[in-house]
Amino acid sequence: MLVRVRSFAGFRNILGKEMEVELAEGARVEDLMKALCSSKANLGPLLFDETGLREDVNIFVGGKNIASLESVRTMLAEGDVVALFPAAIGG
Repeated sequence: MLVRVRSFAGFRNILGKEMEVELAEGARVEDLMKALCSSKANLGPLLFDETGLREDVNIFVGGKNIASLESVRTMLAEGDVVALFPAAIGG
């Protein structure tokens, strides 16, 4: 299945503005993140720490934050749009 990834801020510097990724049927957000990290080695430390997905990373699937869904276990479907944002920090 094909999903579209849109990247913002620092993620855009690594991944570009938008890309399409081919995944197996039944893939989850974690499968997408692993695929992205395997193609861009410097991406891994920005997404994950020793406990899992970093707290300062926001991932949206179809406009919904995965924190309100099933986190990285959220299922993906053909044509989904996944957006990667760093957390907005500061004042």
